[in-house]
Amino acid sequence: MTPCFCGSGLAYQACCGIYHAGDARPASAEALMRARYCAFVRKNERYLLSTWAAETRPNLLDLSGDQAVWQKLEIISTQLGQEGDSEGWVEFKAHYQIDSASHLMHERSYFQHTSVGWSYVDGVVQYIKAK
Repeated sequence: MTPCFCGSGLAYQACCGIYHAGDARPASAEALMRARYCAFVRKNERYLLSTWAAETRPNLLDLSGDQAVWQKLEIISTQLGQEGDSEGWVEFKAHYQIDSASHLMHERSYFQHTSVGWSYVDGVVQYIKAK
């Protein structure tokens, strides 16, 4: 069993893998945040672009040069983002390493729910180099 990178404790195939394969859509903003983090770990550009709101989505996403080795995801808080909500926010910390140096990305992400499901719109990011 390969554990899911999102930190759920479930196997990847039973967690974010079902979203990445297109077998299901995340039911909450937090579930989409976790799936997108896992997609960054796996450099799954297709999934990231497909879950990005059209009005803020870049034309191209190339992670081939990304040297980050993602270590851990911490969900700090959520606001709305559940079934029946049209929007939601997820605050998280993502720990990663580049060239053996530890880093931390702290973001508050904004998500919208439409007829096709949850989409990432944008976020306020603060990069902090950890010791």
